[in-house]
Amino acid sequence: MIPFSLLISVYAKENPSWLAEALDSVLVKQSVLPTEVVLIVDGPINAELDAIISQYKTIYNEAFVVHHLPLNHGLGYALNEGLKICKYDMIARMDADDIAQPNRFSVQLNFMQDNPDVDILGSFALDINENGEPIAIRTVPAEHEGIFKLMWACPLIHPSIMFKKSVIAKAGSYSKTLKRRQDYDLWFRCAKNGAHFANITEPLVKYRITDNTYAKNSLKVAWNQAMIGYKGCRALSLDSKAHIGVFYPVLKALLPLQARKALEGMIKKFDPRGKS
Repeated sequence: MIPFSLLISVYAKENPSWLAEALDSVLVKQSVLPTEVVLIVDGPINAELDAIISQYKTIYNEAFVVHHLPLNHGLGYALNEGLKICKYDMIARMDADDIAQPNRFSVQLNFMQDNPDVDILGSFALDINENGEPIAIRTVPAEHEGIFKLMWACPLIHPSIMFKKSVIAKAGSYSKTLKRRQDYDLWFRCAKNGAHFANITEPLVKYRITDNTYAKNSLKVAWNQAMIGYKGCRALSLDSKAHIGVFYPVLKALLPLQARKALEGMIKKFDPRGKS
């Protein structure tokens, strides 16, 4: 198997039990283990989170690299720093509140080995609620052409991603200044640089959706996302539908939380990512 790094970032507001569950899914229950885990601690954290991280550090020692940032900078900054530390060109991403299926890494590594032209590989995801109960399967286009055309809709699920570090570095890595939508911005730049994308058509991660997920998507966040999308569409010369579609999150952010959740459920059947 190809050696690879697993990159995770943690900050003060993470749920300790979810972090433990996430780490268990990649270090205890996984059929193929990461060659190394690089965990970035983005600013000061509480004693409970620190205890969980220390426990895994004690067990896995040098294969579990913990890097502390003195101040909280945000996910983009933390991942940018983490990429510099990762030893291997093949890197898997994971969030501290999601869960990897036991076969995630074996499936992705085999795919990357069989398809050396692919630079960035994601998968479907199973959305779960705060109790870990299934909601629905989140689908995305599988082939490069479909992913490229739908880049405006972000057809890649960030915590499912495995990529080549060299390709990400060539595109300028994660933005250090973006507080949200770092991946959306990065995929546009990678696409502009000629990166080749693919998605596995099975849910290799459980993606946690809570009320806080919706609450984080404020009007400011949605507007910034729309601007990233609009500029990205222009850079990739995508069609007019894409240029208009990037503003959907702004419309959604104008609604109250419960209406936003209801709209999300109703519009799922029209999501272009599930039609490709």
